[in-house]
Amino acid sequence: MSQINQSINHYIVPLEGALKAIAELEAGHSPGNWLLSLKLLYDGEPSGQASFNLYGYSEPEAKELVQNIHRHEFIMREIDDLLFGDSDT
Repeated sequence: MSQINQSINHYIVPLEGALKAIAELEAGHSPGNWLLSLKLLYDGEPSGQASFNLYGYSEPEAKELVQNIHRHEFIMREIDDLLFGDSDT
């Protein structure tokens, strides 16, 4: 029988307009390290995937970041680049 990893948390996070993310937050191998995996949905349809390594976050801080991704400029810029192309050009 397989064990369920208790260190994985799942969220559905509204981002912007019809854009949402299914977020999976998994504890890393070292304390304070997390893997954030996002499956992006636009109007309910799959539109992309992204993952981020989070370093130096306590569990409450990592969960707060996930629940408020829309306020995290770097992650939102990466999502925009994934969906619409590099915005630096």
